[in-house]
Amino acid sequence: MWPSRLFAIALLCLLPIPLNLLHWHRTSRKIVAGLLLVAGLSTLLVCIKQTQKAPGAEGDSARLVSYGDASRVFGVSNLVAEVDQFALRSYLMAVINPDVSWQQASELRSVMKDVYRDLSRDPHLSSLPSLLGSTYREILGLKSTSGSLFTYIPSISSSGEPGKKIAIVILHGGLGNFQGSWLLWKELADSTGAAIVAPTFATGKWSQKGGQAAIAQARNFCIQHPDIDESRLILAGMSEAGVGLLREAAVAPSEWHRLLLISPFIEQETIDSKPFIDGWHDRQALIIAGDQTTSASGKPVRTAQASMESFGMRLTTHYLSSGDPFLFLSEWASVKKLIEDWLVNP
Repeated sequence: MWPSRLFAIALLCLLPIPLNLLHWHRTSRKIVAGLLLVAGLSTLLVCIKQTQKAPGAEGDSARLVSYGDASRVFGVSNLVAEVDQFALRSYLMAVINPDVSWQQASELRSVMKDVYRDLSRDPHLSSLPSLLGSTYREILGLKSTSGSLFTYIPSISSSGEPGKKIAIVILHGGLGNFQGSWLLWKELADSTGAAIVAPTFATGKWSQKGGQAAIAQARNFCIQHPDIDESRLILAGMSEAGVGLLREAAVAPSEWHRLLLISPFIEQETIDSKPFIDGWHDRQALIIAGDQTTSASGKPVRTAQASMESFGMRLTTHYLSSGDPFLFLSEWASVKKLIEDWLVNP
């Protein structure tokens, strides 16, 4: 993408400057350093100006809502297009993550390319800035922090008529609260009338300090929004977010109407805990996973399913044949249809 190329040009101009300073006594080095500095800073300023985006205003169907330290949504992560960021991350994942093969990394790049192409054509989403800054801060070893909420409120309710809407509060996984996922959730919202509220928390380890507070912010947004039915809030989570989702469900079962888990990591002890059992007996959840999806402890999701059913949870479960760790992206058409059916016919 051209913003990424601009940023690359700026880096190519600025990075050699320290080498020229080593021979500062030479006039030619001073001239080269000066030219590189001017070219690099000029390109960087153009890049920053062109990539600065507004979070949207109250009343917009799609916007970012910020709290406290998350009020500044623009950062370095906006200088490079997210699709290019994921291209680089896919190579790194193939190197350091034993669960991601080179073939899967290549497929991820292909899927992301298609998703971001469609996103660039969406006037509601293409004008919003990236929220991946907190994800990179945690990857670099810094403190996990919450970020802005992505919200999308469709014009119709789930019944097809104007009125109070079901809201799905979505906890992202390790890829972060990336823009490409907003496009997919927006598709679901437009087809079902459900509102989408997606909080941000670093790399999706919602069980860490600060994660529960970030979830509470999203829930409070739903409660205060005039178009959302606070009695029908669905808590959803993907991959790593499964751990935090289940802990939140055990701590505050009365705050949530139903649960939605996609390729979840699971702590079996949370499911077996008395607060979770008492809070979710005879209540509904949807689980979508691949046949090879396992929990964080290595136990199959089917084990968690059996435990939930044993104390009376009303589960709807679907196991797709794909073993892709990025099931949400690679099998989106199937995942979307399953969620739509569950929302309409719980």
